[in-house]
Amino acid sequence: MFNGMTVIEIVKMLSPLIILEFCLKIFCFYRLYKDKVKFFPKYIWFIIILVISTIGPLGYLLIGRKKD
Repeated sequence: MFNGMTVIEIVKMLSPLIILEFCLKIFCFYRLYKDKVKFFPKYIWFIIILVISTIGPLGYLLIGRKKD
């Protein structure tokens, strides 16, 4: 798939996904700071959001926040 492409070309092609992932993590860290959580303490959610790409932030947004 990436045959004949340089590293710079691959990074340029994937940059929208990289930026989207970064923004999602920043948003989740902000919500983690503001919201109450369920299932795990906040520091565990922080690690999940940081380490598990895309699934971690989405998991926090879907099941980790307490609905007020």
